[in-house]
Amino acid sequence: MVLYTTGHLRLDAATLVFATSLLAFSLAILSALLARGASSKRLGLHEWSASLAFASFAFLLFFFRGKAPWVLTYLVANLAMLAVVPFTMLAYAKLLQVEAPVSSVALSTAVGLSGVLAVYFLETDAQFGVFSMSMAIGFQLVLAALMVAMAPGRHGAQWRVVLNIIHGLSALAFFVRAGMALNGQAILVSTVANSPAQIVALCVAALYFTVATVVFIVMVSQRQHREMSDRLRRDGLTGLYTRTAFFEMAVAKPHQWQAGGYALVLMDIDNFKRINDSYGHAGGDAVLAHAARMLSQLTRLSDIAVRYGGEEFCVLLHDCSAEEAGRFAQRLVDEAGRQSVRIKDGRNVRFTFSVGYACAPDGQTRGGIESLEAVIDCADQALYAAKAAGRNQVQSSSGIPACNDVALAV
Repeated sequence: MVLYTTGHLRLDAATLVFATSLLAFSLAILSALLARGASSKRLGLHEWSASLAFASFAFLLFFFRGKAPWVLTYLVANLAMLAVVPFTMLAYAKLLQVEAPVSSVALSTAVGLSGVLAVYFLETDAQFGVFSMSMAIGFQLVLAALMVAMAPGRHGAQWRVVLNIIHGLSALAFFVRAGMALNGQAILVSTVANSPAQIVALCVAALYFTVATVVFIVMVSQRQHREMSDRLRRDGLTGLYTRTAFFEMAVAKPHQWQAGGYALVLMDIDNFKRINDSYGHAGGDAVLAHAARMLSQLTRLSDIAVRYGGEEFCVLLHDCSAEEAGRFAQRLVDEAGRQSVRIKDGRNVRFTFSVGYACAPDGQTRGGIESLEAVIDCADQALYAAKAAGRNQVQSSSGIPACNDVALAV
């Protein structure tokens, strides 16, 4: 029995080009299927699918070079190739919530396009087209890596590293092609050339599409999971954190709110039962939602705003002195007094806040959740004092003797 054997493995450029086209097409279909969810438009999956579709189309046309019209296999194919990385960056911009470098992308695309048009219409040397295209795409890959690296937040940091490794490897492959074209070796890196340099470049392209797509989908999944978890931790009416979520956050990362001292501000909508009786529960809900929006606008990103219960709200102010907490509390009272909420029947509802606050100064915040509960209790006593004094005002826990002892204890 004779078995067919081969002395070495041979990678053919044309076969790799066709296989890369099929790979990009398969990944584009996968991305498009995942993009069917309602929230996918803001996560970049549509743009990612478009990027892969352009890549698949470009590589398919490259495969037919010499067998199909030159306008398709050169001009249209390279135009499609120039769209791949810009759509990738649009996908990153949505997923990572950053701005895409539109002007830089437009300039680099124009550079690549100029070379392609010069070769096709002016019949300049092919190396000019290879050089301009390679430099344009390589530069765009560097821009994509910078977008990923500089995106705010720490979520998915390890996946960003993986993305930028593949971005860097791909950019290097294109810069090598540009260098070879500049040295008069454009023929060795033409699309279906069976040279070692082109074979490596095609392998890197296949690796890029595979790794980048898998990582992108994982990052989309992680963001969806974070957003779902965040929605479960927030009150459905006001959008603020729930009381349970607040204490979970406090237990999980106490150093974040203890560092530099903190203040705890409790506020209550005055005479809320009267609002419900006069305007119905729908009117009361409208007031609660409006008050929560106002509260969110006045707090910093580092602060934690909470619907503490019923018509009561709470804000934990990071790195905040007693004076700053007092000014914040007074601003809440002043802003609430100026607000007017228009409800569905056309009537306007006015409301006021009573506010109490307490502080845990820097250096006195090592007691963990127990000290936080003590500070909340003091802020609650201050809130009751504000209501007892006539409502629509601010009271500090510093005027409560028992709370002065607590401030020393925490």
